[in-house]
Amino acid sequence: MSKAFPFERRVEFCETDAAGIAHFSSLIVYMEQAEHALLRSVGLSVASAHTSNPQSNSSVFYSWPRVKVECDFLAPARFEDMISVLTRVEKLGSKSVVFHHRLAVGSTPIATGKMTSVCCTSQNGSLVGVPIPSDIRDLLIPFA
Repeated sequence: MSKAFPFERRVEFCETDAAGIAHFSSLIVYMEQAEHALLRSVGLSVASAHTSNPQSNSSVFYSWPRVKVECDFLAPARFEDMISVLTRVEKLGSKSVVFHHRLAVGSTPIATGKMTSVCCTSQNGSLVGVPIPSDIRDLLIPFA
């Protein structure tokens, strides 16, 4: 059984529409913030240098651009609501990871979503998809 990573944040006024309801784009941002917090919790970042082989003492810069985002809206979130996001790794591919997010206000589900990111390095000024290093994979497996 995988564990879910919990993340909480409050709906800010600037994230709402004229009715005080969180704009749909804000929910995407909350999912992204939860993903970043999960990565930080295991010592990673969405864009950082990482040393997979400590003996070589060289690091590679990895980033995780999104290639797909989905969100199903179930109920509104309003200004000052505390949003809880539970994040799991739904799929851990050879080069990509699919994060699944469940957003709620209290016990009321407000949205579910998925974000697919690809492990990339910068080569000659371009991002290139690369296999997820085994030590990074090992850090994500508990959430899968």
